[in-house]
Amino acid sequence: MARLPYVTREQLPASESSLFDEIEAQFGRLNNIFRMLAHHPLLLRCVIQMSDGLRHATRLDAKLRELAILTVGRLTECEYEMVHHGALAPRLGVRPEQIEWLADWESDPEFNEQERAVICYAAEATKSVAVSDATFNALGEFLDQEQIIELVLNVAFYNMVVRVLVPLEIDLEPDAHENRYNLDHHVDKESP
Repeated sequence: MARLPYVTREQLPASESSLFDEIEAQFGRLNNIFRMLAHHPLLLRCVIQMSDGLRHATRLDAKLRELAILTVGRLTECEYEMVHHGALAPRLGVRPEQIEWLADWESDPEFNEQERAVICYAAEATKSVAVSDATFNALGEFLDQEQIIELVLNVAFYNMVVRVLVPLEIDLEPDAHENRYNLDHHVDKESP
């Protein structure tokens, strides 16, 4: 159960009365993270603006972005992040097998070298903040400098997001469970 109550439409300040309508128009729904961050409407708008920029104003391949975000979610054991991005990622080119076997990214043949390089970067930045020269330099083999900045900002942003979701214990929406992926695979790879 969330550590703070979710904001309702009636609780929004009069000057922000359209905020939830704007979020629903942009995202198609009003997720609990938005209802929680609505305790501070200005900062919620800043978070949404950054999120929108990272998703719609960048050249980084969406599949690579989602693999990085899923890596952050898996390593921080953030179910909310894994469920939401586990549902989004297949629509952007991530194969369901890649989500299921993300914990084995270093050896599983589901991942190519570019995907491994992005996951390695996301893993090191999430676990240690600092990344090795080898990990960073591997990105330059297939990403230009602008795309590297886009990846760095995505990993940093979603590390911030999970550090909001987890401490505040933001609940998954009831219908989000339909798209749940395990944080670690515990099923036989040959299972249907």
